[in-house]
Amino acid sequence: MKQILLLSCCTTLAAASAVALFTPTSTFITHHHRSSIIHHNPSSNKHSVALHLMPNEDDKDYISPMRQRPPPKGGDVAYSNDNILRQQRHYNDIRKVGGKECVQDIYARDPNTSGDNTRFWFVGKVARCTGTVSAEAAIARQMNLLEEHATRIRPVELGRSFGILEFWFAPGDTEPLTSQNDMGTRLQKVTKVVDGSDKVPLLEVGLDLSIVTNQGAGFCIVRTADGVVPPHMIV
Repeated sequence: MKQILLLSCCTTLAAASAVALFTPTSTFITHHHRSSIIHHNPSSNKHSVALHLMPNEDDKDYISPMRQRPPPKGGDVAYSNDNILRQQRHYNDIRKVGGKECVQDIYARDPNTSGDNTRFWFVGKVARCTGTVSAEAAIARQMNLLEEHATRIRPVELGRSFGILEFWFAPGDTEPLTSQNDMGTRLQKVTKVVDGSDKVPLLEVGLDLSIVTNQGAGFCIVRTADGVVPPHMIV
């Protein structure tokens, strides 16, 4: 009988140890001590093990590292709410003074398409102080925001191509023309790195990022690989 009781107790302890071993670490709070209490049931001559958590005094201020996210990369153009709203304000201020002449429409090329059926997804608009900043420098200065946003609004088409996406631009407010395949509105490829663009004051450039509201359909146009209207779409 003693051997049976000993075997039952060992088996129960082994099972409890296995549960503790294979339970995900997130189940246990790091700053808790675990204790085992063995209960004996006289009627069945069996032992059971119960695990109890005993919190420390500093647990009330403890935050799991799993809930802490590192800050986004990109410095002053990291994809954060503060940076996006700041550049939106700058865009509005610049546009009030310069109008659409200081604006470029930005598109991201779909890397899964090619030839005369290349898709370009609309990402947003960039504004600049035309007297001090070129269109290429204004786009390059805010490239991290543009690329991060593009992969978020088109996760299926662009999401896996962060860092290697191609960006193209058209004159400001020409979406109606590009949607109608206007031959005179041609896309131009963006140089993602422009000398001196990192020195451009953020106050002199702005960004109006696209918000997808039409049930996720978004806005895209079909062009050749060179950014012009393909022959089969010319009416």
